[in-house]
Amino acid sequence: MAKKGISISKKENEVIEEPVLTKTYLTDEELDHFKQLLLKRRDEVLRDLDILKSSLSDENVEDSINSNYSMHMADHGTETMDREQRFMFIARDEKYIGYIDQALDRIRNKTYGICIKSGKPIPKKRLEAVPHTSVRIEFKQVKK
Repeated sequence: MAKKGISISKKENEVIEEPVLTKTYLTDEELDHFKQLLLKRRDEVLRDLDILKSSLSDENVEDSINSNYSMHMADHGTETMDREQRFMFIARDEKYIGYIDQALDRIRNKTYGICIKSGKPIPKKRLEAVPHTSVRIEFKQVKK
């Protein structure tokens, strides 16, 4: 089911043909390896999220206890900034979990390791470094 796509190498403008895939090129063992890697990262992020969310809950309890005491404006500003930072980290982690879940879906669908933009295989080295990726590096790099 592979079609041939043509890409030009930066090295001496040589033409390299790469397959355009509709199903993964990875073996079941390799897919399982990446699945375990993704599940491990997902668990780690969920644990971090629990810690961040519980720190916000604990802070709300402390705020209600200390609400009768006056606070210096600088202290209040610092606490507000810390709280906003935690919300930002929570949003970032929830987005990352979404990427991990999408990668796990691609493993289930046997489309993991295929670039969603080009249909070409994503190198295993890139998948090891960024297992939730859905694109080849040339589509991820910012062009200036």
